[in-house]
Amino acid sequence: MGDTLARFFLVRHGETMWNRQLKYQGQSDIPLTDEGRAQARILSERLKHERIDAIYASDLERTVETAEIIAEPHGLKVLRAPLMRELNFGLWEGMTYDEIMQKWAQEYRDWQADPYNKTPPEGESLSDLCERVSEFLKEAANKHPDGRILVVSHAGPIRAILSVLLNLRQDFFWKFKISNTSVTIIEYDGQKELPESDAFIVTVNNTYHL
Repeated sequence: MGDTLARFFLVRHGETMWNRQLKYQGQSDIPLTDEGRAQARILSERLKHERIDAIYASDLERTVETAEIIAEPHGLKVLRAPLMRELNFGLWEGMTYDEIMQKWAQEYRDWQADPYNKTPPEGESLSDLCERVSEFLKEAANKHPDGRILVVSHAGPIRAILSVLLNLRQDFFWKFKISNTSVTIIEYDGQKELPESDAFIVTVNNTYHL
């Protein structure tokens, strides 16, 4: 482990109405609530004295707006990162758990039993998610060696990064609580694939600013 580790500040977007209503959001482009914008402003104040070299965001409205609020004190342009989108929940997006169970009960049970290989109807698997977020992280670490990179994403991609880094059993994926505008920090040089690398976790789901 040398001096070229990039430090990633992994931030979940601010609150949306679908978060409040406990709906599966996935890649549906749902905007922030006023509370979500307030959360982003509080985090922006917390991070304004941090050295940040680049700011990326999943290319959905809720992540881009969160990132733009955080970026303002740094004068940085937000770079779009489609690979850091939330898991595609397909036909389940916009539905609550109860609504899914009314229409897709067996499909949901099958997916829960093996989410790394099975997909929601017209969605993607957790394996797909883990693969694309790992690809983004490796590319970003190599593009910004020794950089301090802020990435605004979603709960699923942040859980995926932690799960891949720790090479966890698949049933541990859901064990990470990732709150709106929480900060998770890892360091990684991008020289090897994430599970075989010298990457390490600094903090998970830090919300003390709230």
